[in-house]
Amino acid sequence: MSESRFTPERIRSLHRKSAEIVLSPKYISITSDEIWGGVYFSRTEWCAHAPGDASPQWIGENFRKALQTSEYCNKPGVPSLGWENILPMEAASNMRRIAFLDEIVQTYGYKNHDEVVRKCDMVFTSWHYLIEDFVTLIASKRVPGGHSAWGPMDKKKYAETNLIVPLSVSDEELGLAIRDALSRCEAPGRQKINSPPASI
Repeated sequence: MSESRFTPERIRSLHRKSAEIVLSPKYISITSDEIWGGVYFSRTEWCAHAPGDASPQWIGENFRKALQTSEYCNKPGVPSLGWENILPMEAASNMRRIAFLDEIVQTYGYKNHDEVVRKCDMVFTSWHYLIEDFVTLIASKRVPGGHSAWGPMDKKKYAETNLIVPLSVSDEELGLAIRDALSRCEAPGRQKINSPPASI
């Protein structure tokens, strides 16, 4: 009988938390993720928005809250979490995501949800909270229908768009690092709206 690859060390390395940062010409939003195989808008945890010129302090403080409240719901080694659990979660997640978009529409004068997400930069994040005391900020590229990270096959872009930040830094320093990550996002042609690079 072969030894399971899900050793205690491997299981610890799989656990992660994440949050997403979105910057548009009008607003910046920070939302906590709920991880069930895929990544979902959290049903209950931290999400916030502010005008696009929000201070680094605000960004860092709200990102830390979103990241810390993110939930990892997978069970390494268990092939399925069961549709009876996943389907209600997806419905509740989508309901809260839509309510959050409604709030952004009303606050910043958008016409609809499509306008809210049509032109924005996004930074993905990942924190392996059982084994690491730093978060990885992953600048994205805008593609038709959404955003995508660069893969390790594109070594130059991959290296330039992944920032590692200790979670021991202050909220302001964390916010400046996020601004730096946003400045590394890419979009076609004149659609770029990046924050200027931050000097930490």
